[in-house]
Amino acid sequence: MNIDNKIKQELEEEAQQLDAMLAGQPGIFNMLANAYKGALGGWVVVVTLVALVVTGVLCWAGYEFFMTKVDFIGPKLYWGVILTIAIIILIALKMWVFMEMNRQSTVREIKRLELMIERLIIQLEK
Repeated sequence: MNIDNKIKQELEEEAQQLDAMLAGQPGIFNMLANAYKGALGGWVVVVTLVALVVTGVLCWAGYEFFMTKVDFIGPKLYWGVILTIAIIILIALKMWVFMEMNRQSTVREIKRLELMIERLIIQLEK
């Protein structure tokens, strides 16, 4: 067996191992459900409710901004500023929820590593 075939075989085995590991990862909906169950689950619910309210304000401001027919720029500017602020708030809220999901995923992986290290120590002590 030449070196090229050996390298190819090793890479295919490694790819299969990575595929098996990634298949066990939770999807986005499971991660979101875990965010509601976690230590900050109450805050995630509050942020979700605030995001729903801000989405309503965003739709209302967008409608008013695009449907206002005036010669004076004041009302357009007013609704445009509200629309922009609502978008920024919504982005910030969604980023916080996704960062919370990422934090919980990272904590879960650290716990798994701790358990693996503990098992390894127990095996080495025997």
